[in-house]
Amino acid sequence: RCLPLATWGTLIALSIGGIVSGAIGEGVSAAALLGGSIVAAALGVLGAMLERSRGGSFDGAAILEAAQLSENAKRVLFRDRELELMRSTIEADVERGDYNEALVLCEQMASVFGAVEEGERLRSHVQQILHERHELRIREELEGLGRLLEERRWVEAYQEAARLRRLFPDAPLLHGLEQRIADARAEYRHGLEDRFLDAAQREDIEQAMVLLKELDRYLTPDEARRFRDTAKAVIEGYRETLGTRFKMAVDDRRWQPALGFGEAIVQTFPNTRMAEEVTGMLETIRQRAEGNEEVEA
Repeated sequence: RCLPLATWGTLIALSIGGIVSGAIGEGVSAAALLGGSIVAAALGVLGAMLERSRGGSFDGAAILEAAQLSENAKRVLFRDRELELMRSTIEADVERGDYNEALVLCEQMASVFGAVEEGERLRSHVQQILHERHELRIREELEGLGRLLEERRWVEAYQEAARLRRLFPDAPLLHGLEQRIADARAEYRHGLEDRFLDAAQREDIEQAMVLLKELDRYLTPDEARRFRDTAKAVIEGYRETLGTRFKMAVDDRRWQPALGFGEAIVQTFPNTRMAEEVTGMLETIRQRAEGNEEVEA
């Protein structure tokens, strides 16, 4: 009614041989799979045989029944052990940051093993950790965006906002992000306007001209009309100041300052008669400046 122990030993040996030969080949071959199945069955049967041998009897039908256990029966038999393995695997996935894999196991814990309450509890735990990690990362990313705003790199700030939208489309922390950039830009522009008007009123022509050049990048044609008269006065005053300083430097034979004033005139007012006159003198002034004919006063 049953096979001798020597026969079962032979089956186990053959099974192990099948696994080894299958592993040597490419991938997992049919021999390896078959060998694995036979080993599992043979070991299970051997355990049953040894258990029966302690009682002094040997029932071949019981052995056959043990070998033919269904997958569902095995799952029930080893349910507690498999649940414990799933718990430890979920914990390991969370530690590695593999949150999606952990959530899949939570679903299987409920659907396959019927541990619905524990599965939902673990799912909530994983989702809470995932939310906290996302929020921490978003706050770190927003710090980088804040530095872009401080440096007035508006185009890069909008590009960064778009990237964060793609990464975290439903994040509440990103609500109104583009408006925040627009508000920061508008606030800086208003500050420029105030500083420009103040410098013009104090007749600090050079500072007013620097601010006007920067302010020009922020104003639309309609907005620029509000500053047209003030800007015209500043530009004319700056041109006259440069011309006077250039002439005085040349008269005093201070070639290095004269070169700087002359280049500023040509660069700032390229289409004026003054720029045309200065351009004709620059090469001579440059040669004398390089020759250090006179020490700068």
